[in-house]
Amino acid sequence: YSIFEAGDSAWSLIIVSTYFGTFLQVVLQEPGADFGWAVTVGALIIAAISPLLGAAADYSGRRQPYLRFLVFGVVLCTAALAWATTISVAILLFIPAYICVNGACTFFTAMTPAISNERNVSAVISMTVGVGYAGSLVCMFVLSKLVPSDELAGRVFLPMALIYLVLAFPAMYLAPDFPSKARSRMDIVAAYGRIRQTFREARRYRYLFRFLLADFLYENAVASVITLMGLYSRNVMGFKSSELAMLFGPAIAVAMLSAWFVFGPLVRAIGPKKTVLLDLFIWLLLFAMVLMIHPGTSLDLGHLHIGAKTLFAATIAPLAGMGLAGVWSSSRVMLTALTPAEKSGEFWGLYNLSGRTASVLGDATWSFALTIL
Repeated sequence: YSIFEAGDSAWSLIIVSTYFGTFLQVVLQEPGADFGWAVTVGALIIAAISPLLGAAADYSGRRQPYLRFLVFGVVLCTAALAWATTISVAILLFIPAYICVNGACTFFTAMTPAISNERNVSAVISMTVGVGYAGSLVCMFVLSKLVPSDELAGRVFLPMALIYLVLAFPAMYLAPDFPSKARSRMDIVAAYGRIRQTFREARRYRYLFRFLLADFLYENAVASVITLMGLYSRNVMGFKSSELAMLFGPAIAVAMLSAWFVFGPLVRAIGPKKTVLLDLFIWLLLFAMVLMIHPGTSLDLGHLHIGAKTLFAATIAPLAGMGLAGVWSSSRVMLTALTPAEKSGEFWGLYNLSGRTASVLGDATWSFALTIL
């Protein structure tokens, strides 16, 4: 089950955070804002359909049939990007891939109650998050070798599609799943009815809705950092494609170790709610550091001179990695604790609605500012 997270995290890092924006800017000669608008459109669509898809999975029982369909959509669209020669084709392939990868993640996380229980859920989730960052780390170091210059960014699309398929295979076919119900086909009308009933009973799930509201607020920042760190690093801090492994490597390594050895034990010791609050303090520190480190910033320690790029890689990247590990390790445990197993698809869909709507606002704000200014 956990191996899927390696493919999902690697796809996000390689395609969204690093190379697709570079592909648009350098290969297709398009403004970076176009990348932000593409992500915004994809996030808006996945936000709208995630609760319906999750509720449909609850209605039919099993999650794996939906997972397979979406994974194959990701693979086909990502692989086809390698042959995209115009901005319209590239955007029309990227948006469905982005929708499918986020939809697949919804069904993957909705399987959590089928492979864990109250005693081991925090251990399972922290291990899974760590495995995801381990996969990202390996893919970054391997695939970055294919892109010695920005003009070759398109080389990563086909191998990333194949890697994603291989890593998703065990969750699609071998992992435990909910039993199939007699009504196994997707029924959108019934799914809509389930969501409407849930909102009618909102008082019964008031703690869950409070959490989803809080998640929406802090994921505005998280989603924008994930999406735009690659472009910010290139355009503002001056990193080249060949140097991105130096930037993302420490961040991913810290995220992996934090998920396994920091946030997993923390969630078990102090609970997911207090862990979320601690993680938000890490994000505040990260943003303060971003404001302090900019091109031209340096640190002189006697005979040792540390430039802006080194400072950025040594401070911002590890803090981002720790913050990201904390978000997923604590938020997923908290949602699992608040969610009835029979509604896991629906509530994980609502969680994705919260996160993806945050992406819409965060990414759209960034794209609007870049377009205007």
